[in-house]
Amino acid sequence: MKLIFELNKSNLNLAKEEIIYLEKDKSFKFFDNYLLIESEKDYSKRLGFSHRIFEFLFKSNKSKLNEKIEKYDWDSLIKKTFCVRIKNDKYITEKNLSSLIWKNLKKPNVNLKNPDTIIFFIFNKEEVYCCRFITDIDKSYLSRKAHMRPKLHPSSLDPRLARVCINLTGLKNGKILDPFCGSGGILIEAGFMGFNITGYDLFKKQIEYCKVNLMHYGINKFNIKQRDSSTIEKKFDAIVTDLPYGKNSKGKNLDELYLNFLNSAHQSTKRMVVIFPSWSEYKKIIKITKWKIKNEFEIYIHKSLTRYIVVLN
Repeated sequence: MKLIFELNKSNLNLAKEEIIYLEKDKSFKFFDNYLLIESEKDYSKRLGFSHRIFEFLFKSNKSKLNEKIEKYDWDSLIKKTFCVRIKNDKYITEKNLSSLIWKNLKKPNVNLKNPDTIIFFIFNKEEVYCCRFITDIDKSYLSRKAHMRPKLHPSSLDPRLARVCINLTGLKNGKILDPFCGSGGILIEAGFMGFNITGYDLFKKQIEYCKVNLMHYGINKFNIKQRDSSTIEKKFDAIVTDLPYGKNSKGKNLDELYLNFLNSAHQSTKRMVVIFPSWSEYKKIIKITKWKIKNEFEIYIHKSLTRYIVVLN
């Protein structure tokens, strides 16, 4: 099935790549804030940077849209009530397109408030993409923001970014490690996404916070240990982590921490998604390890903090 994803405009490249990594680099069409790609998976409970999912029906030139609508078999798609929605065009009305579909239905029935089928026409210059609305992306993760958890850590990762980082591993399931787990931001989302989760942290207080937060959200299967990130021993399908940073921690100490972690991690996994602070010379550090940068994304947090999500293999 060909699907169209409506992407979050705040970072279109990241939103696009989140889906492409999950679909293993299948061919796709990217236009405006939409991604058209072949998929049989339900990502409505996984994605962090998308809004809605549609089933792609057909594409048309703007000049031939009416003809295309009239030829389409709407009875095979619309069984009860329907309505039409338009994106990115101010001149063609929903009423006009709806009337064309109406004329080609045996038992037409429009319901603007609560339709059984919603047909979208997405305009992209002279192209028009017709699709059927499937679902909104589940954004219940918004209720798990750091300040809403029972145990708060001020630098804990936003759940939306945590989800994106997990999806950039390309994994549908498996074992994930966060060796700087803190209060559990990444592990909470990985738990909700069905992964087998392990977390390390050097500080006992953070380990306790992480366990409390996980259990608060009903995630009871986990392996959380007080452990140094440079002593990773077990094998994992992926490592996803937000590296520690801070104004008082800059310099050689953190560079050494990052380097030791990267070297240790290479013995345990073949894929990682790591968030570095913008001021770190992460490319130089990575260059002297066995890791290779596959992709990277700049994330603006606020005026004094930018981060880089780096995909490594």
